[in-house]
Amino acid sequence: MKKWIEIDDRSAIAALRRLARRYATSIDLPERRLEEMAIVVTEAATNVLRYAERGRALIEVIHAPGVEKIVLVFTDHGPGIGDMDRMFQDGESSSGSAGLGLSAIRRLSDTFDIFSSAADGTTIVCTFDRQNSPPNAAVLDIEGLRVCHPAESVCGDDWMLRQTPEATDVLVCDGLGHGSRAAEAAAELIQGATNHAADPAATITALSADLVGHRGAVAAMIRIHMADLTMAYSALGNIATLCIGATGIRRLAVRDGRIGGQATHGFEDTIQLAPGDILILHSDGLKTLRDKNFAPGLLGRSPLLIAAFLLDRAFRGRDDASIVVARLKAEPRS
Repeated sequence: MKKWIEIDDRSAIAALRRLARRYATSIDLPERRLEEMAIVVTEAATNVLRYAERGRALIEVIHAPGVEKIVLVFTDHGPGIGDMDRMFQDGESSSGSAGLGLSAIRRLSDTFDIFSSAADGTTIVCTFDRQNSPPNAAVLDIEGLRVCHPAESVCGDDWMLRQTPEATDVLVCDGLGHGSRAAEAAAELIQGATNHAADPAATITALSADLVGHRGAVAAMIRIHMADLTMAYSALGNIATLCIGATGIRRLAVRDGRIGGQATHGFEDTIQLAPGDILILHSDGLKTLRDKNFAPGLLGRSPLLIAAFLLDRAFRGRDDASIVVARLKAEPRS
């Protein structure tokens, strides 16, 4: 169940703990880590209630090459944290919690990031890792999140990450509609892309031919060549792809249509990337991202924090939504 969970009273804390335990058990996290996760959930959710009165959380299991982990997102639209240093001291916490504060959340989690301001509230992301040794990690940091339509329990958006020493592929797709049939359509497309293992243009073209007459989906795919940081791109339908670099935001073009209709090909492009560039792919379950959506300081945070903030703030609330954020961290390999 990939749904936003409303934190609007104390009963939500117990519900979040139960859900986190169920997900963590599914990837065989040790019992000690389950107990530490329960502390983190309690502290973070109680902080939301105390300082913002309400907010929401997302818990996801992430399976990717070399990665198996639980992602916890807590976000609110409250007044922000004015004295961050004080809140990271042990003993500074919400009333009714364990009295351990943000320091414990950071210490007990395998990864942790926070973004907070008076204008934008507070977003916290942390992970509990079963495995976290992704290929190409020295050059790329990639994270993805998705949530389903508020009335559904399965998500019709999906994404694929494939990494080899030579290249990293990312595909984001949105099955037609929402609910179980949309999820089946997205899964069919992901399976097809996994089987093709071709460059983005060839993959989108092949999927369009293979799935004629199926329910279908829209999709965008990128391939980052690790040796020279060039990026090949192809898209069919309304998956948005942005490249954010030193010169600003570049929005890549798409071709109208969908996979599942008449066989065709996607819009194709190749661009040069540079260290520090940020790539964002997202479905139309999020509003169109513009400069105003990127709060001051946000793009300096981790890709997981950026994804979580935008998934909350730009969520339309009437469809499934997905977002993948990647940052280029290093010079290309020689």
